[in-house]
Amino acid sequence: MASSSIDSRVFGVLFASEEMKKIFSDENRVQKWLDTEAALARAQAKLGIIEPRRAEQITKFAHAELLNLDAIGENYKSSITIVPLLKEFKKVFDDDSGEFVHWGATSQDIMDNGMILQIREAHALLTRLLDKTYRECLKIAEKYKNTVMAGRTHVIHALPITFGFKVAMWAQEIKRSLQRLEEIKPRLFVGQLSGAVGTLASQEGKGFEMQKLMFEDLGLNVPIISWHPSRDHIAEFVALQALIAGTIGRIAHEILSLQRTEICEVEEPFFMGKVGSSTMPHKRNPQVCESVIALTKIVRAQAPLAVEA
Repeated sequence: MASSSIDSRVFGVLFASEEMKKIFSDENRVQKWLDTEAALARAQAKLGIIEPRRAEQITKFAHAELLNLDAIGENYKSSITIVPLLKEFKKVFDDDSGEFVHWGATSQDIMDNGMILQIREAHALLTRLLDKTYRECLKIAEKYKNTVMAGRTHVIHALPITFGFKVAMWAQEIKRSLQRLEEIKPRLFVGQLSGAVGTLASQEGKGFEMQKLMFEDLGLNVPIISWHPSRDHIAEFVALQALIAGTIGRIAHEILSLQRTEICEVEEPFFMGKVGSSTMPHKRNPQVCESVIALTKIVRAQAPLAVEA
């Protein structure tokens, strides 16, 4: 049973791409937790905290497909945070190496790293898609640089411009967001391992060394201090998505407005098989733009929530 439109088999295609669904799937979430546990074990083995053979076994079995995800969900009825994962993970070992999983870590360490690893994948996908959009805008700007149209201020005809000029402005706005996506990476892709209350007390005096080894393994930056209660960099990323959504929503709204029958200067792509109305065969509705505008409103609404969180 779908709990929302996003995971609906009927409407889900309108709310998320298959690539993004895969990144934030339960399977990938669990895999990122396991990747974190395995990186922790490998770092501890290098520092002599656990035996190398234990780390090898933990790495060998750290694959989400080996675990019963339904059982992990069932365990949440009686356990919290990462404990349901650990219960099921220990079942897949063929020796007692499962007892050395999660040594000295706290649940938030694992869940935070898993989240950052998922966000890193999402960031890469968003960057790729936004860069593609930027390049398409450049192509359109070049193609229509001499195509004259009405320039408008306050929605009223002002002076002539070209359509290429308009799209070039879209391109520059998108380019600035691409720069912001790059600039946020050092602050966003930061690992987390500090134990129960952030003091590294459980790591036998080797906490800083362990962080360095573990996060080199995961490709994350080493934190200056624990960020268990600090979520500002997550809120910053969500706010950046809201900003990008504002740009994309504005562009889609402008295309929608210029497709009005009375204006008809621009039209979203049409292809055979695209249906505008079940009653009126002549209609070519801007349904893509309408969907994009709706989605960008949903994204922008997350920014205040992220700040509260």
